[in-house]
Amino acid sequence: MENLIIDRPEVSSDEVLEKPNILYIDDEQDNLLVFKAAFRRHYKVFTALSGDEGMEIIRANDICLVITDQRMPGMTGVQFLKNLPDELETIRMILTGYSDMEAIIEAINTGKVYRYITKPWDKEELKITIDNALEAFRLRRTNKKLLFELKEANEDLEQKVEDRTREVNMQKVEIEKLLLNILPSETARELKEKGFATPHFYESATVLFTDFVGFTSIAESLSPQELVNELNSCFIAFDAIVEKYRLEKIKTIGDAYMCAGGLPAKTETHATDVVQAGLEILQYVQQLNISQLARGLEPWKIRVGIHTGPVVAGVVGRKKFVYDIWGDAVNIASRLESCGEAGRLNISTSTYALVQHHFSCFHRGKIQAKNKGEIDMYFVEGKLVV
Repeated sequence: MENLIIDRPEVSSDEVLEKPNILYIDDEQDNLLVFKAAFRRHYKVFTALSGDEGMEIIRANDICLVITDQRMPGMTGVQFLKNLPDELETIRMILTGYSDMEAIIEAINTGKVYRYITKPWDKEELKITIDNALEAFRLRRTNKKLLFELKEANEDLEQKVEDRTREVNMQKVEIEKLLLNILPSETARELKEKGFATPHFYESATVLFTDFVGFTSIAESLSPQELVNELNSCFIAFDAIVEKYRLEKIKTIGDAYMCAGGLPAKTETHATDVVQAGLEILQYVQQLNISQLARGLEPWKIRVGIHTGPVVAGVVGRKKFVYDIWGDAVNIASRLESCGEAGRLNISTSTYALVQHHFSCFHRGKIQAKNKGEIDMYFVEGKLVV
């Protein structure tokens, strides 16, 4: 006989125990009638004359308990119970005489039989045995339901943990991107790994300042949104030029823009890189003014000042990190910008010494620098043609 395959909807333990379904199998019709008469008030009793008939009943109904006679033609009770699927929750009991005890004990030891009942059975004793078996069935089904709910809860928890982990990782990526937007990559990495960034001293770095001339009057002629849009367009263009020459944008202060070369990665060409970037910034503003004049708008006038010297670079702030540089070189670069002329690139003598063989420059006078005395200034006309 083929093993039984059960495919029916789940029934809750409350529904089952309201009037439990039990199946009694015996090849003698009289025994079936006596059993049904004895227990039909307490249970919904199904009866079958053979194992095959019993299988059909189990396929069609949610049977809580099956009791089968051991000695039947075609198959024994033990053989019938062994053919039931292991996952079937139905409790299995067997009626037997003492001559069959060896087979019964083997079936009990393999877990196929809940317990055996000796013939002839006593109604009261059998009622107690059946009730105990049904309680075992209820516990078995309840445990299965709880295990299923626990599995679902664990899977849900695992999914939530996975989702949260993914969310945290995405947040970490966004934080890293944000750090890289405001800090040099090496500094951002150190800050992430150590929680702080070590300040560094640079013997030679080149600092650039820009400032728009007459910005106040321009600002008064524009709405707040127009003003921010115009400045944003300019600074985005400046950022692209700075990135092109591997310079480090330091900050914007109102309409002023500050960047530096030779830090945080030290380079031998920082002076020429910064001067070339300054020339391209002037070229960008010149092109912008062609568009401004065509639209009947006031042109933007910009000064650029550059100086080369020692600086200290580091991160300040706790909640809002800022990468900044300090030193006389910064102050002198700012002075060179303010002492320059609109549309011109004004550099110091220290920068000139490093770029004179690459750019056409001419001396334009001196400025007084605090604690430094007089400093020669040069206008950069353009790149030398080799």
